[in-house]
Amino acid sequence: MSFSLYVHIPYCLVKCPYCDFNAYGARTWPEDRYVDALCAELRHYLSQAPWQEQRVETIYFGGGTPSLFAPAAIARLLQLLATLCDLAPDLEITLEADPASVTQDKLAAFHAVGINRLSFGIQSFQPALLKTLGRLHSAEDALRTLAWAREGGFTNLSLDLIFAVPGQTLPMLEDDLSRSLSYLPEHISLYNLTYEENTPFFTMKRKGQLLPVDEDDEVAMYGLIRERCTAKGYQHYEISNFARPGFSSRHNAKYWQGEDYLGLGAGAHSFSREPAWGRRWSNEKNPKTYMNKALAGGDACSFTETLTRAQACGEFLFLRLRQLEGFSLALFAERFGQSLTDAFPHVVDLCAERLLREESGKIKLTPQGLLVADTVFASFF
Repeated sequence: MSFSLYVHIPYCLVKCPYCDFNAYGARTWPEDRYVDALCAELRHYLSQAPWQEQRVETIYFGGGTPSLFAPAAIARLLQLLATLCDLAPDLEITLEADPASVTQDKLAAFHAVGINRLSFGIQSFQPALLKTLGRLHSAEDALRTLAWAREGGFTNLSLDLIFAVPGQTLPMLEDDLSRSLSYLPEHISLYNLTYEENTPFFTMKRKGQLLPVDEDDEVAMYGLIRERCTAKGYQHYEISNFARPGFSSRHNAKYWQGEDYLGLGAGAHSFSREPAWGRRWSNEKNPKTYMNKALAGGDACSFTETLTRAQACGEFLFLRLRQLEGFSLALFAERFGQSLTDAFPHVVDLCAERLLREESGKIKLTPQGLLVADTVFASFF
């Protein structure tokens, strides 16, 4: 038995106006107390089923901006984990990093304490777009940080870019892709900008202060991304993700394959396949409330839900279809006791509309289906 560990660090220097994650802009943060809370929560869960005596396969520090914390703080949690459970020999440990929050020495120190994969929030190399997105770093900062990471010993780098930003053109995206690919990162994630409720961007769009990119231009941008990345040898393995052979995100794959993961930190989510169709829960979002509860007894949960069979079916499809390889029809039948078309007769129509296709016993999104994936997914709920 094994699981993945997610650790949420919610602090940022400034919260970006498009971000709807559980993140808080701050100039100071209670680093020691927060790590104390993480350690208390870790001890709490690893002393009980289903986590007790399981092996950890992947670890992901997300946020927020985890790279704000000192490498020694990250090391404290990793060292405790090593005393409480087995670690996979090829353990993947990812840390999200912002170019505005690191130095050359700090990156080298992260590598020294065990981080072996960095995910950089570059977003763009265009000064105007970085300003629109509320980023604190410049293109020069980003390029310098990537060089530092290589010099610090990192051989597994992932870059995040955002496309369909107001004011962005295809030539701008072409330049972002060229610069990114020239650094030969092992992994690239490219996300189209979305306007989430309760974000400044959502309000600005509603008031007409932000003009979204035209839908046809957005489709053209996605096409350009697929063309450029695959031409450079990157495998398009998930809707928004491209990787060189052997470097796909093993941690994210655990989510997409519906495997167990434990989330620590303010607002973190967890999932266990047992009991029945699965159970999920999440922590208190407010960092102060989270720390108080975790330090009082280790349990900072604020929400829990046992999935129904219908929920489990829909989520199986939503998560598995995100991966371009799709999923085995036999696996669905084994898991749910009936064929896919018996459970969802409209799959026949989705195939006829060339949004899904069956190939070698698997069902997967077509290139056309990728463009309307959210609509396809919604049909299963």
